[in-house]
Amino acid sequence: MCRLSLCWYSIFCKQNFVGFIFGGFHLFVDGYIAFAWFWIYHIFHLELAVLSNFMARIPDKIKSIDGSKETLKLAVRITDLWFVGTPNKFEQAEMVIVDSEGDQIHAVCKADHLKSWKAYLKENSTYVMHNFKVVKNDGQFRVCEHEYKLAFIGVTIVREVDLHELPFKEFRFVEFGNVVAGNFVVGLLVDIIGVVDQVLFQHVSSKNTRVVFRMKDLSGEVLSCTLWENYCMQFLAYLNERGNDGPIVIILTHARIKDAQGSYLASVSNSFKASKLLINEPILEIQEFRERLLDLGVKVSPVLPPGDQGSSQLSRGSQLSSKDAFLSKVEAKTIYEINGISEDVVCVTVGTISKIVMNNHSWCYPACVQCHRKTDIQTGPFTCGCGKNNDQPVLRYRVEVMVSQNNDSSKFLLWDRECAELIGQTADEVNRVKIEDGDVDLNASPQALDRLLGYVLAFKVRIQSKFRNVVVLRCSNELDLINVVLDMLADTEACSKIDASNVDCNNATHPECWTMIQLQDSL
Repeated sequence: MCRLSLCWYSIFCKQNFVGFIFGGFHLFVDGYIAFAWFWIYHIFHLELAVLSNFMARIPDKIKSIDGSKETLKLAVRITDLWFVGTPNKFEQAEMVIVDSEGDQIHAVCKADHLKSWKAYLKENSTYVMHNFKVVKNDGQFRVCEHEYKLAFIGVTIVREVDLHELPFKEFRFVEFGNVVAGNFVVGLLVDIIGVVDQVLFQHVSSKNTRVVFRMKDLSGEVLSCTLWENYCMQFLAYLNERGNDGPIVIILTHARIKDAQGSYLASVSNSFKASKLLINEPILEIQEFRERLLDLGVKVSPVLPPGDQGSSQLSRGSQLSSKDAFLSKVEAKTIYEINGISEDVVCVTVGTISKIVMNNHSWCYPACVQCHRKTDIQTGPFTCGCGKNNDQPVLRYRVEVMVSQNNDSSKFLLWDRECAELIGQTADEVNRVKIEDGDVDLNASPQALDRLLGYVLAFKVRIQSKFRNVVVLRCSNELDLINVVLDMLADTEACSKIDASNVDCNNATHPECWTMIQLQDSL
């Protein structure tokens, strides 16, 4: 009996041991399979990530182009574009492109490839481009410092893409003193900005058209500039049409430097096609230069010498009054008409500032105390590109306002000079008050901006259709001038004149200022 019991007990134990071993084996196998699937899953996704990164190829940097690689991928903006040769025959496109780091390189699309790409190439547009011939940038004149330049080939790819973060054109101005002293790179084209000091010579004929004039920079250094052909005609046309608008500030891009020869000092001139001539344009660099010129008290000679008989036509504008200068060579447009204009024009109008418009720009920007160039430094010392060591940046106004007239309104852009005159304080002064009130963030709008509201003004504006801007060149709250502009408007009989005896429109908060200027409904 005992033996039988022992036998069954032995069998029972063996079966359980085998079951235990077998069950453990299953658990081991199941765990191993789960462990294996875990790693297979992660390795697979890792491979996908690597493959994805491989497929989403990172664009090459312009500064890394060294001639060793032509299978380039570039994410760029065209900041300058010009065409050389006979259109539709022997024409080629030349351009300057810039990447996210602000580095530039010259690119050329010759006639045999231009037909494919001309319609797609646009200044200020952004692209992803592939495949170029990389050649040495060793021509007589160079628009970029880069050692190499790019040439379009048969397999070049150009695809327009919205890359809004890429920088726009940045002017690279040279100091006149460095040019005169010979401190420049021979053959490298440069950007210059200066005020016209005096026209020295002009000649217009079918064979040879040029004008020579002196320029001054903010240091008072003088430099001679020669403009040829179309650039000359653009300059002379401006002199003929301008009123007494004060200093003539010009920017000449891609200018050639002619080295000093004997008794002749170094000078500059336009390039054949690459240059752009900007004369008193309402852009930040020119606005700041004009204001800084006045702040520094740089003396400028009359543009044309007294008694210059050969230039009598050019000197007519010098006798214009401030009112005549405001109205010279412009038409009056209603706000409704301004909203429908699709070309670049200068015009005058009258309206009421009814709203401060907020967008991606702040109400002001930090700038260099000397040249007023914008800087990313908000506080603390910095050295500007002009060479000025700043203890602190200075703040400058840039305010968009809604100007109303009848039931129509349009956005106008006011720069520092106009804002400071209307508000009665500089941007720095306004910001200090704002900080004392507890608003330390620069982007917080100060209460002082409300002083602009209700102003009834005559505006002289430039419509920039390309940038969808209406830039204020001048504004005035003189009642006589406002009424003259009202008389000039197309709907003259529907205009309400302002009676100076009824309201003082120098006080922008006066409630009648909001309504006296409105054009009555002519329907």
